[in-house]
Amino acid sequence: MKVKIGLVIGRFQPFHKGHLYLIKKALKEADKIIVAIGSSNISDENNPLSYKTRIKMLKKVIVREKLVNKVIKIIPSPDDPSDDIWLAKLLKNAGKFDIALGNNDWTNGILGKAGYKVLEIPYLKRSSYQGTVIRKLIKSNNKWENLVPVYLVGKISEKLTP
Repeated sequence: MKVKIGLVIGRFQPFHKGHLYLIKKALKEADKIIVAIGSSNISDENNPLSYKTRIKMLKKVIVREKLVNKVIKIIPSPDDPSDDIWLAKLLKNAGKFDIALGNNDWTNGILGKAGYKVLEIPYLKRSSYQGTVIRKLIKSNNKWENLVPVYLVGKISEKLTP
């Protein structure tokens, strides 16, 4: 039985086909979802895309994948050294949700410990669909375009190509 509202968390550095798989699987379990952009307050080598850029990418995905009526909102999820403070900020930004749907052990663990229902969604081809892998491929001028939705290639290339 589907639940009403799910929460999906990802860094989307950059958005790739594994993220699209996660969102689509989440929508098989929930009628609608809230998408939280993790590490929204961080800009470094592991988080080269700004929060603003990631919102633009997600909005494009939502439109192109015809998910406009399925994604309630996109929210920031800033990092914090305290799990309790991280959770409080996440809950304040997210509002009400019925289940967390994801594949990150850390976020799933915190939400589960706080009493939220959590459904782990397995990774899709984790060795390929991983932001770190894609960023390394881009830096070394190797083929990466097949790992992301085709309609995001231009935006990712513009922001991450050396």
